[in-house]
Amino acid sequence: MNKHQYFYLISGLPDLSLEDRHIPFPAKMFLDELKTKIYSEDFEFVCWLYYLRDNKNLISILFNKKTTNQAEGRYSLQQLEKAMESPSGLPGYMSKFISFVKENKQQYSEDEWEVRLTEAYFREAMNSGNKMLNQWLEFELNLKNLFLELNTGRSEPNPPRFIIEANKTAGLFQQNPSVDFSTETSLGFYGTVVEIIKMENIFEREKKLDWLRWQQLEEMNFFNYFTVEAILGFCVKLMMLERWEILNSNEVKLVLPTIIEAFINKIEMHHSKTAIIQ
Repeated sequence: MNKHQYFYLISGLPDLSLEDRHIPFPAKMFLDELKTKIYSEDFEFVCWLYYLRDNKNLISILFNKKTTNQAEGRYSLQQLEKAMESPSGLPGYMSKFISFVKENKQQYSEDEWEVRLTEAYFREAMNSGNKMLNQWLEFELNLKNLFLELNTGRSEPNPPRFIIEANKTAGLFQQNPSVDFSTETSLGFYGTVVEIIKMENIFEREKKLDWLRWQQLEEMNFFNYFTVEAILGFCVKLMMLERWEILNSNEVKLVLPTIIEAFINKIEMHHSKTAIIQ
């Protein structure tokens, strides 16, 4: 099937660099503009990137946390609040999650619910129908799981499991601790992550992780010039830069954790996990 071409739109986009200190425009504003400029099926692909932000905001709303300083995703905070009563217009995984957590909220902690929402997201998102998007999300999931695993103290006899169980590679992290991840083709960045983890400065570590993401994204999109794949890559970079603009503008350098850091610092998982969202 021929892909839609967006010559003028993509040609007019600014060049982005991870060294940029300011973004050309907010990521949410760009998404709203795209809705009227690209085909609906392509717009839905882009939305999958923004749902990760919606997931974070959804958890905050469900547990009555302050959301005023959090970036909006596909939906505004007001839309998500209304969806608490009727989630029919949301993606399938999100609607199911809202319905289930409202009936069983006390069954798990806030952090455990966030893990399950993230798993449900990746299971559905990696079947989006767009090869490049699926490839990018697979990389992101594998990177998160590898980072989580290397930070849980694998020398412990029975360490708690933080793994996001949403693909086949995740199963590797549930095996014997002696498994050599460096031989897995899906974890070709293993050595790089091992070196990054050794860094004591959390901001430098996060920057190095984003350099790795940026490089992987460039490789995935090397031959994509004027299709939705180029737009997807631009959105990922824009959201990455937006996060760093917030971090750099904070004088006391309060950490705005990624999913990786949030899981490492907060989650106290039970050893046995039962999948609740299929």
